[in-house]
Amino acid sequence: MITIKDIAKLAGVSYSTVSKALNDDPAIKPATKQKVLAVAEKHQYRKNMLARQLSTGRSNIIGFVLDELSNPLFSNISGRLHTELKKRGYQMILVVADDGVDVFSQLRVDGCILWDYALDNREMFWKKFATLNMPCFVLGTDEAPNSPYIKIDRKEGLFKAVEHLKSLGHSRIGFIGNSQHVKLEGYREALQRTGLAFNEDHVLPAHSSWEDGYFAIRNHAFGADSPTAFIGLNNLVTRGALRALLEAGYSVPRDISLIGYDDLPDMQYAEVALTTIGPSLDELAVQAAELIVSLIRDEQVDVPVVIQPKLNLRNSTAMCRQ
Repeated sequence: MITIKDIAKLAGVSYSTVSKALNDDPAIKPATKQKVLAVAEKHQYRKNMLARQLSTGRSNIIGFVLDELSNPLFSNISGRLHTELKKRGYQMILVVADDGVDVFSQLRVDGCILWDYALDNREMFWKKFATLNMPCFVLGTDEAPNSPYIKIDRKEGLFKAVEHLKSLGHSRIGFIGNSQHVKLEGYREALQRTGLAFNEDHVLPAHSSWEDGYFAIRNHAFGADSPTAFIGLNNLVTRGALRALLEAGYSVPRDISLIGYDDLPDMQYAEVALTTIGPSLDELAVQAAELIVSLIRDEQVDVPVVIQPKLNLRNSTAMCRQ
């Protein structure tokens, strides 16, 4: 493998000049930098991260911990976060669940971001995670952990969804999914805030997958008192519910209106372009990147950061016909 010293010899410059050129030091003349980079590219030079850690004490790597990868929400967030961190000179490593603790310890990452998710033993997890002894924060939490965090105001988002449906004349608004307590609680509170009645039968049991949303609708016995509008727990549940409604012969939104939680690009390309409520993923990524970099640099930060979901109007909601 070619080294910096080899590049210096081939380019006819000093070792320090090569080092500065590879690290984009503005003190290096553009022509010299281009000459060094051309040699490095020709000989397929790759930076030695271990050597960099030993010399600078930094890896310029940030870890991101998720609990699962099947939901497109997480791939969208991960991609945007990677882009924002790269703009700031960092690489990102993605790991699943608490496997990250061992991986991050071995690589000596500079900091880590944890997506908040349901844990069987949250206290034990946090004790293990605390052993990393590095800047960390929780992304997307609804609670107040003993660390910096970014909160998504999911309850306020659901209020905006219910308020929108009520403005269209819907008084029987259902919710598809009962696996996330904060969203179900937000739905109930939103009904109360808008003066609408809560009906237990209007909450369709579903976890978080496409199939859950599909069968929640398929198994619901529609009648005269059924909801005229539904809000889906997440993007997958909503897409599954939409398919089931269309297969059952319902017109969306002429017969039933539908709002999905999570605004992902593919929601606008569904069989019916879906109205959604959810945080801007670009804003989420920018805020997360700025916070972890500030924590690494030991800068003063204002936490918690609260991100407000936005209502994105498309074609799946309309005036209630009943």
